[in-house]
Amino acid sequence: MSVKVRIPSPLRKITGGLAEVDAAGNNINEVIADVTGKYPELKERICDDSGNIRRFINIYLNDEDIRFLDSNSTSVKAGDEISIVPAIAGGADTTRKIYLTFIQELIKKPLIYNVGHEFKVITNIRSASVTDEIGIVALELTGEATEIEGAIKYFKDNGVTVEPIELNVIE
Repeated sequence: MSVKVRIPSPLRKITGGLAEVDAAGNNINEVIADVTGKYPELKERICDDSGNIRRFINIYLNDEDIRFLDSNSTSVKAGDEISIVPAIAGGADTTRKIYLTFIQELIKKPLIYNVGHEFKVITNIRSASVTDEIGIVALELTGEATEIEGAIKYFKDNGVTVEPIELNVIE
C-alpha cells in the first residue's frame, strides 16, 4: 500500500530535492524502513544505531503525532500522509495554563500526580476549588510542547475536561 512521506527541507538534498516521496508499508516502522531503503543516507539522519526513530525526530500520521497513537507500530492505510519533522534545536520549554474540571468520580484520583511522573512536565497548581461533587483546578504545565500535549491528552483520556486559560489570567 502506498503512502506519501513528507520530507523536511533540511533532508531534501538526500531525496534529490523531493518534498514528498511514496513509500509502502502497513505501519510506521515498515514505511520508515521502505523510505530509508530507497534513501539510505536518510536512515542515519532519522534513526539511531538500533534502527529506532531518533528522539528529536517527530513523526506525524495525517497531522497526528504517532507518540499519541501506537508509536512506530501505528497502522497506515493507502493515501495516508506521514510527515517527518525534526525538533527545533534545544526543544525550548514552554508553559501552558489550563483549567481542569474533575467530575465526582475523578476527584480522588491522583491524575495530576501521575502526569508529573509520566510526562516530562512540571505541574504547578495555581488555584483549586474542590467540593464533594466537582473539582476545578487552574494548572500550569511547563516542559516541551510535545510533553505538554501528551499530558493534556492523558487528562482528556481519563475523563477530565480541559480548557485553556485565555490571556494568561493567572500570572
